[in-house]
Amino acid sequence: MDKNKKEGKKEQSKDRIINNFLLLVVLILLVYILFATGVVKINKLDKAAPKNEETEELEEKIKLKITDPLITNLYKSVELGRSYQALRHYYFYSYDKLFVKYMDDAFIKEMALSKLTLQDENSIDANIIKRQFESIVGNNTIYKDRTFQTQCSTFKYDQTKNIYNITKNQNCNLSKEDNNDYFDKIISAYKYSDRIEIITRVGYLEEEKELVGEGVYQSTGKTLIKRDMDASEVIGTYTENLDQIKKKVDYSKLPQYKYTYRLDNNKYYFYSVEKIEG
Repeated sequence: MDKNKKEGKKEQSKDRIINNFLLLVVLILLVYILFATGVVKINKLDKAAPKNEETEELEEKIKLKITDPLITNLYKSVELGRSYQALRHYYFYSYDKLFVKYMDDAFIKEMALSKLTLQDENSIDANIIKRQFESIVGNNTIYKDRTFQTQCSTFKYDQTKNIYNITKNQNCNLSKEDNNDYFDKIISAYKYSDRIEIITRVGYLEEEKELVGEGVYQSTGKTLIKRDMDASEVIGTYTENLDQIKKKVDYSKLPQYKYTYRLDNNKYYFYSVEKIEG
């Protein structure tokens, strides 16, 4: 009996080994079929990439000439926002990143008006402002007809006629009282599948003044170049005019900004401006 029991256990052990082997073969075949048919795929990681770091698909990036009319026209469309003399002084440079959807729509309307020639008109069709507004920002923000102010005028909306009645401030003086302003230079431009990015360097020029009496300051005839109007660091001091300064200044010392224009229905519209490293 003991001998028969031993023989039985051997047979059972052999059967288990055979069954386990057959099961392993079936599993290997199943895995092979899944990979062969594409049901299961292995994503190969770049060996150079650090571990535990998410990998992203590289976007197609095309470098454009900074003199390309597309680039110069897009950049010019929002030039009012770069002016120290704008409705909101240095509007674009007051934030690290500014999206169109968060901008004061009165400012966008003023940018739109800057593309029009208004002389002695007492009113303007609201549809004209809307078209100019949307030609700059597209659908990146919502246009609303409501009363707004510019530097020297009030545009009061008349809903019954769908017009803006214009009241001008006769005491408004748009002339520059000093030599303070921002200046800029396009450094590069890139086109992606859904947007265009324009990279610029921006500097602030300030008229140097000296104290000549109690509370009285007088220009020294020199212009200081700074990173922004609040910065104490002076990058350079010049006696030349702005055009000459632009040729001589070291732009690598100036902050860098990126303007983004999103593609919508084959046209590009202003989307954001942000300060970037570099």
